[in-house]
Amino acid sequence: MTRIDAPAPRTPSVPPRQHPAVLVPGLKRLLTGSWEMRRWFLLAVLGAIAFALLQIATSAVIGRVTEQVIVPSFQRGEAAPALLLGGGAAILGIAVARAVTVMARRIFAAAAQYDLFRLYRERITEVYAKVPLLWHRRQATGTLLSSVYSDVEATFFAMAPFPFALSTIVMLVYATVVVARIDPVILLVMLALIVLLIILNVLLQRFATPIAMRSQQLRAEVAEIAHESFDGANVVKSLGREDVEERRFTRAADDLRETGIRFGYIRGWFDPAIDALPNLGILAVAVLGAWRIGEGHLTTGQLVEVAYLFTLMSLPIRSFGWVLGDLSRTVVGGGRVQQILDVPEERTYGPDPLPDGPGVLDIQDVSFVYRDDPAQVILGRGARAEQQVVREGHALHGVSLHADPHAGTRVLAVVGTTGSGKSSLALLAAGLVEPTSGTVRLDGAELRSLTAQALTADVALVLQQAFVFDATVRENVTLGEDIDEHTVRWALRVAQAEAFVDALPDGLDTELGERGGSLSGGQRQRIALARALARRPRLLILDDATSACDPSVELAILDGIRREMTASTLLLIAYRKSTISLADQVVFLDHGRVADAGTHEDLRGRSEGYRALVDAYDEAAISHNLLEASHPQPSDGPDPAVAVPAERERTVTGAIEIHGSGRYRREEVFGDDRECDVPTSTGAVPVVRPGVDAPEQSDPTDEEAGR
Repeated sequence: MTRIDAPAPRTPSVPPRQHPAVLVPGLKRLLTGSWEMRRWFLLAVLGAIAFALLQIATSAVIGRVTEQVIVPSFQRGEAAPALLLGGGAAILGIAVARAVTVMARRIFAAAAQYDLFRLYRERITEVYAKVPLLWHRRQATGTLLSSVYSDVEATFFAMAPFPFALSTIVMLVYATVVVARIDPVILLVMLALIVLLIILNVLLQRFATPIAMRSQQLRAEVAEIAHESFDGANVVKSLGREDVEERRFTRAADDLRETGIRFGYIRGWFDPAIDALPNLGILAVAVLGAWRIGEGHLTTGQLVEVAYLFTLMSLPIRSFGWVLGDLSRTVVGGGRVQQILDVPEERTYGPDPLPDGPGVLDIQDVSFVYRDDPAQVILGRGARAEQQVVREGHALHGVSLHADPHAGTRVLAVVGTTGSGKSSLALLAAGLVEPTSGTVRLDGAELRSLTAQALTADVALVLQQAFVFDATVRENVTLGEDIDEHTVRWALRVAQAEAFVDALPDGLDTELGERGGSLSGGQRQRIALARALARRPRLLILDDATSACDPSVELAILDGIRREMTASTLLLIAYRKSTISLADQVVFLDHGRVADAGTHEDLRGRSEGYRALVDAYDEAAISHNLLEASHPQPSDGPDPAVAVPAERERTVTGAIEIHGSGRYRREEVFGDDRECDVPTSTGAVPVVRPGVDAPEQSDPTDEEAGR
C-alpha cells in the first residue's frame, strides 16, 4: 500500500525586492513615539544635549590647555604646577559631568522606550478585545501574538539611541561653526564626512529594508507554527507526526536564521564604515592641518582642538548610524502595528438597556453569510489581496424560531447535522455576530441596539471548546466580577462541579494551570458552565457545552438548570437524545434552513431525516460505551450532592433497555434482539423505556458517596 505522507512544508513566499523610503517615515514614527512619551524623552534629550555640549567643552578645554600649558611648558623646558593642576581639574570636572549626563540620558531613554512598548501592546490588545469575533477567525493566532511582541519591539527599538542621535545634530551644528571659525578649508573635510554618511544611509536602506520586512514576516510565521504545534500537541503525538512538525518548524526557523544572517551581513559592512568616518576625518585633518600650520593659517592648539573634536564626534556619529540602521525595522514593524491599530471593524453596541421580561427569544427571518475576505486578513504572508477571491459561505437562510417561557417554551433545542448552521445560530443569539438580514430580539429589544453591559449581563454563551484561564477556580468563575462565594458555589453545584472542586488541593483557590491543563475535558466544560451560571443570565445558550461529560452528568446538569434557573430561557445545541428530549420544543436545521420544528416525539414521528439523525447519534454513543466497556475508565460522574433523580431518568425516551444485570437489548438501535453487557462504570445512563418493568439502577457515584 502506498504511504501518503504529509504535504511538504509550504515554501515561504518571498516578497519582491522593494526599496521604500524609510528615512522620513521612520523618523516620523520615532518622533510620534517621542511626543507620546514627551516627559521621559525630553529629559533624555536634555541629558544628551548636555553630554554633547560637555564633549564640545572638552575639546575646547584640551585645546586651551595645549595652547597655554603644554606647548609653553615644552618651550620653557619646565611645567607650571598651578597651570597643570588647573587644566587637569577642568578636564576631570567635565569628565564627571559627562558621566552624570550619560546616566541620565540612558535611564530616561530606556523609560521612554519601555513605556512605548507597554503603551502599544496595550493598544493592540485593546483592538483584539474590541474587534468582532469573525475578525479573529480570519487571523492567524501566532501572527497576532508576534505583532504584540516582536513588531512592537522592532517599531521602537531605535528609541533608546534616538535622543543621543538628536544631540548629534546639535554637536554637528556647533562643530561646523567652530571649524568654520578656525579654518574654512578643514570645514570641507567635515562636509565631506556628512555627505558620505548620507550616501551610506541610502545604500543601507536600499539593501536592508526588504530583508527587515522579510524578517518580521518570518518571525510571525515561526510564532504561528510554534503556536499550532503546542496547541495541537495531542493530535501531533497521537498520530506520530512529531517529525513532520519538527521539519516544518525547522524550515521556518532556518528561513528566519538566514534572513537574520543576511541582515547582519549588510550591517557588518555598514557599521564599520560609519565607525571609520571620524577616523578618516582625523587622518584628513592631521594631514591637511600640518600643511595649514606650515602655511601659517593654523596654530598647534587649534589643530589639536579640531582633531579632538573629530574624535569626540565618533560616538555621536556612530549613534546616528545606529538609528539610521534600525529605521528599516522601525518602518516595517510600525507598519505592521499600524495595520492592527487601523482595523475599521470595531464591534458596536447600541444605546438601549434590556427591558424587563421573561427572556423571550425571537429570531425572525435571519440569514447569515460568512465572508472570507483576504483584504481583511492582517499581516499577510506576502500575497497581494487583490489577487485573491473573496469567498462567501451561506450559513443560515431565513431562519425563524421563538422561545417564550410564558407560552411553555423555556427550553429550546436546535438539532442538525454538521455544518447545518447550529453554531452560527448560537453566535447570533448571543449577539457576538450580527445577521446579514433579519432580526434577533430578546424581550422585544433587538440585540444590536443593546448596550454592552446589557448584552453581556443577560446573555451567556457556553461553547463546546471550554476555555479555562491560568488562574484559580474562583477567578475562572468570577472573571474579576464581584460575585460572592455563595453564588460561586451555587453555580458550581448546578454545573455538577462542586464535588471535584472541593477535592482539589486548595478548593476554590486551586490554580488550574494554562488552559486548565490539570482538569479533564468534562471538568473544564463544567467550570465554563459555572462561569455563565454565576451571572444568572436571562438567556443561556449551550453550544454542545456538555459534550465531554458523561450522559448521567449531562442529565444532572440540565435538570439542575431547569430547577434552579427558572427565570432563564435555555437554548441548547444538542445531539444526544437524552438531552433533546428535555426540550419543550426542538428546531431541526438542515443546510442552514429550518426543516421542521416541534416536540421531540412529534419530530420523530413525522421527520425521517430527524429520526435518522438522532438515532445515528444514539448508535454512535452506544458503540462508544461498548468500546469503553472493554477498557473501563474512571467515570466523570455527577456531583453526588445533586445527582439526577431517578424519575428524571425514566422520562427519557431512550433506544436501550437496562435490565437488572446491567444488560440491554439493541432492538431499536441495531435491529436485533441480542443482549449486551454495559457496565455502569462506563458512565452509561440507566435509561428505562416507558412500559418496561425494570428494576431501579443506582448511579455508581451515589454508591461511592454512600460508602
